[in-house]
Amino acid sequence: MIDFRYHLVSIVSIFMALAVGIVLGAGPLKGTIGDTLTEEVTQLREDRTQLRADLDAAQKAGVVRDEFTEDALARLVGGTLTGTKVALVSLPNAEADQVSAVADALGASGATVVSRTSVDDSWVPEGDDASAQQSQLATDLRRSMGLPQATEGQGSPLDDVLASALLAKDAAAPTDAAKAALERLGDAGLVDLETADLVRADAAVVVGAPVSGGVVERRDLVARRFASLAAALDRAGNGAVLASDVGVSGFQGASSVVRAARGDAAITRDLSTVDDLSVPLGRVSVVYALDQQLAGGVGQYGVGDGVSAGYPPVPAS
Repeated sequence: MIDFRYHLVSIVSIFMALAVGIVLGAGPLKGTIGDTLTEEVTQLREDRTQLRADLDAAQKAGVVRDEFTEDALARLVGGTLTGTKVALVSLPNAEADQVSAVADALGASGATVVSRTSVDDSWVPEGDDASAQQSQLATDLRRSMGLPQATEGQGSPLDDVLASALLAKDAAAPTDAAKAALERLGDAGLVDLETADLVRADAAVVVGAPVSGGVVERRDLVARRFASLAAALDRAGNGAVLASDVGVSGFQGASSVVRAARGDAAITRDLSTVDDLSVPLGRVSVVYALDQQLAGGVGQYGVGDGVSAGYPPVPAS
């Protein structure tokens, strides 16, 4: 009986509270509540209007800055890399417009793009058979080029082969073995090289793209492998820059080669990255970052995670 009374009192109390709320809301507090709600709605509308105006102003300012940087790009980078020979390497799904824009920026800086290489998706093999075939090819090519046996790591045993074929710290290094290695890599469908006559470069610029498709583990593996390739290109020459477009929050359902590189302290100790390649400032940053690399410096630039600054130091001259 005590339990029943307890529940009965609780139910009555609830209904009494509801009744009191209804009476107050319809009576003495009606005006106060209505005025408060009206004021809050009005304030929210004003805030929304102000935010829209701020966004429009920021977008217009961004467009103006991009247009200025695009128009002034030749002057901003002119003479920065005069006499530098660059190997331009594009990773799978890199946008052709971005690759061309980087090539134009390098040309405006005084550099010469001596080779253009497109790397195929098959650079990161799937399955035991493909991995075994690539390992055997790497063993043969490393021996023919005088490279040491590959050590276990997250990169491909072919990374140093491609890097050493495209770049050399010594301008007088022979090219016969390099040409043969590139032909073998091309015949295997791993790369596509555009060059009339191979000239080894001093430095490299790698243009990447978001890695999409498949499961997350596969995408992350591919991103790490291509980050290791960029690091190998950096070791083979006098510097390298890995550039892509990451954005502030990255891409949903995709992995980033730049993010993978920045997540490896051993890579970012030597390799520079740029993550805003889709805007003119990003292309200026590629030139300045490569100039910094040739002087022995390194940095991570752009608007994404893990940057050391928005853009590299402006060259003195």
